[in-house]
Amino acid sequence: MKNLYSQVCEDILGQIRAGELRVGERLPPEAEYAATLGISRSTLRMAFAELEEAGVLKRRKRAGTEIISDRPQRRFSMATSGVAELLSLGRDTEFSITSTRQVPTEEIPQLAGLSSETGHWLEVSGSRRMQGESRAFSVNRVYVPARFAAIEPVLHEGRRSVFQTIEETFDVRIGRVAQSVRAVACPAEDAKVIGLEPGAPALRIEAQLYLSDERLMEVSVATFHPERFQVHNDVKIK
Repeated sequence: MKNLYSQVCEDILGQIRAGELRVGERLPPEAEYAATLGISRSTLRMAFAELEEAGVLKRRKRAGTEIISDRPQRRFSMATSGVAELLSLGRDTEFSITSTRQVPTEEIPQLAGLSSETGHWLEVSGSRRMQGESRAFSVNRVYVPARFAAIEPVLHEGRRSVFQTIEETFDVRIGRVAQSVRAVACPAEDAKVIGLEPGAPALRIEAQLYLSDERLMEVSVATFHPERFQVHNDVKIK
């Protein structure tokens, strides 16, 4: 048998699909809505939590519960036990480029202590989405040292990641990935793209990709919607 709150989730989704509830509409206060449905407030809260996790509802203090999608949003899950898994994000999702430009090392904080042959880097800005999805779940800025900047003319061919284009163009392969994950307040320019409020909590992943000979291939700075992306680590100690 299904849990009662799971059934409530299905009922709410059914009403949204039928047009009885619409995206942008706010649901009644919890006490009132629970009484209307004939369930306890705790059951309703569990249903709301599950629908918020699925990207259907958004709950805000003093603002109520808003319907933000007419269907559950898929989440990209990145399992990391080796380099191949770390790169799955770039290989298994679509990357759409919005702009490219040349930037000096000193302009970008994440490039401090790193070097490019000319002192400038190719900055590639874009967003990443699951295949078949219209809403991006991350905003990405990739910095390519001058040695690989010749990829710029072919970057817009397909929706490959920058590192894939470098690998194919120069016949090289990634040998090491170093990355860090932290919580940030979502910048306003990124918030609109991934569907967050400016300043809302977001995930920031900063990564450095190296060739097997330890030459730097790229530096990546990405802001993720925290409810549509997760990282799973499973490391065995021998």
